[in-house]
Amino acid sequence: MMNERVARTIGELEQFIATVDDALAIPRQAGEFVHALILGCGAKHGVEIGTSYGYSGLWIASALRENGGTLITIDHDPRKSEAARKYFDSGGLTACVDVRTGRAADVLESLSGPIDFVLNDADKESCIRYVELVAEKLSDRAAVLTDNTIDLADRLAEFVAWIRRRDDFYSTTVPVGNGMELSIKRTVR
Repeated sequence: MMNERVARTIGELEQFIATVDDALAIPRQAGEFVHALILGCGAKHGVEIGTSYGYSGLWIASALRENGGTLITIDHDPRKSEAARKYFDSGGLTACVDVRTGRAADVLESLSGPIDFVLNDADKESCIRYVELVAEKLSDRAAVLTDNTIDLADRLAEFVAWIRRRDDFYSTTVPVGNGMELSIKRTVR
């Protein structure tokens, strides 16, 4: 069962998202999947690329907190970053979420590892670059979820083919939400 305060904040944010046209949020079903995945794999150090208003970040941070971990979430829009901070505060997650505003590539380059979980959900044309920037910082068996691999299959076909060719990942599409490519980092022997 999810923390009541976080669940209430998720509901409030869902109501807000329904009133705006620039909320790039994953569907609730995908949020539930992400939350369960993080709890199940025991991830502690997470990175979200594409904060928007903080919807997916609430699901991620809540699970990471239960595992004793933290989330770094990145967005280029200062207005959305500020709104997300308010939702994280409302959900009681401020202590475990570091909201960073800027170019995702710049922030990713500055991070150190190990990283156990990544939600790759920003500009689709940069998905390969973002994974390249974190690949060496990922812990063994880290999960990288890339959103929209079904509903934007044409835009993400190159990414999916690329990650599936890599020896250091096992990758498959999970038909949840808008489709998510689940890529598990593994040590090449």
